[in-house]
Amino acid sequence: MLYLCLRFPQLGLEALGNSVDREQPSALLENGRLRLCNRIAEQRGLSPGISTGQAQALCPELHCHPRDALREQHYLQRLALWAYRFSDDVCLSGEDALIIEISRSRRLFGSIQRLHRRLLAAYQRHNITVQEGLGPTPLCAELLSLKGITVAALLADDGSLQRPAMKRQLARLPCQVLPTSSKTHKALHSMGLRRLGEVLALPRKTLLSGFEPAFCDAIDRLTGRSEDVRPRFLPGERFVGERTLHGGVQHSEQLRPAIDELLQELAIYLRLRQTLPQSLNWRFHYLDGQHEDWQTPLSLSHFERPALLALVMLQLDGRRLPGAVESIELHCHQLTALQPRCEQLFSDAEQEQRNAQQMLFNKLRLRVGEHGIRRLQQREDWLPEYQGVACPQSAYRHSKIAATVALRPAVLLAELQPLPVQEGLPLWQGRLELLQGPERIDSHWWQQRQARDYYIARHEQQGLCWVFKDCLSQQWYLHGFFS
Repeated sequence: MLYLCLRFPQLGLEALGNSVDREQPSALLENGRLRLCNRIAEQRGLSPGISTGQAQALCPELHCHPRDALREQHYLQRLALWAYRFSDDVCLSGEDALIIEISRSRRLFGSIQRLHRRLLAAYQRHNITVQEGLGPTPLCAELLSLKGITVAALLADDGSLQRPAMKRQLARLPCQVLPTSSKTHKALHSMGLRRLGEVLALPRKTLLSGFEPAFCDAIDRLTGRSEDVRPRFLPGERFVGERTLHGGVQHSEQLRPAIDELLQELAIYLRLRQTLPQSLNWRFHYLDGQHEDWQTPLSLSHFERPALLALVMLQLDGRRLPGAVESIELHCHQLTALQPRCEQLFSDAEQEQRNAQQMLFNKLRLRVGEHGIRRLQQREDWLPEYQGVACPQSAYRHSKIAATVALRPAVLLAELQPLPVQEGLPLWQGRLELLQGPERIDSHWWQQRQARDYYIARHEQQGLCWVFKDCLSQQWYLHGFFS
């Protein structure tokens, strides 16, 4: 087993997104004191623990932000979701770190080095500050991440852990990093033990007899003598994403990057959960403190981000924003299981056509509304006018009815149109030429018998139409047109 710990020392500020200017001195406040400072603030002499007044005196241009613990928690879960693409054994460590077991993903990525590079690049692309630690136990990796070692220096060419180098790094850590009580820390200090290497060099009998059980348990978990079982991270039952826009955005086109990032994050979540959303629920927060909720209804067989982005922007173009948008939230509550499908070597024209139809349907829903669309529901009936019924999308049910081999027109008239007859042939915009038929339909004898002889006819403008002769009344009717 090989564990990689990723620690995010700037998580409290980075969780606030674009509301924090990285080029200005910024700090996080909690209980009137600085909890966290960015790099520029530290260069100005600020450090965690000092009061707000002292900080403002040292650095008047300091930007202070109150701590939002709930947002930090959600942000850490987002970071864990990204790590979940590389290993299914991910756990949260404290308030700002993740521990990932990476040895079992070696074959998937080819080598540990390649996995490590890709994992780290996923965070660096988003300018997320990361400190690393690597070790054979979760606690070892967790403690080494406090020092911020270079993981590549601990890996041999075959991807195995260089244990002598790892032990040297571990031995240099101060004893205060051990997860034990302050009483034990004081006892270690009084004994003259300053470094972790000095503690690990003590005989086990001395550890068991001279210190509390919790301390011995920590040493055992660190060295691998006892198992360090931690709850694994699992993606939540619903997706929640958020993006903050620095200074507010007034125009819808300027929202495109933030919406695209949220959809990209949603795509990762859906791939891990093997689900599809039934709708995208948006909440826009405005600078004046108000917020607005709206929804993008969906009907999807698979998730295609560029097409969905175009759909959301199409919907956004038809809206008038009441003010500058400060942040955007995306919620997906109703998720359906993704139907498994086989990937084909060549393009699947039928599947592409279905996808295009679904996207067209989604656009129509946005344009005319849910109640403005009807789908044709097939029914098992002999008479053509009863074989298709327009129904709302919510009432539509897919039916497997065997298609007839006879030709049917693309357009049927809502009402049958009686036709005059001349010399035994029907007339419509002139004389009709009967090309094919008759096709006899004799049905509904249990209600009111219908006996019809259908013909495909051509009129004088060379168009094709569908006519029939009522065998009972000898009346001709026009029923539809071929495209």
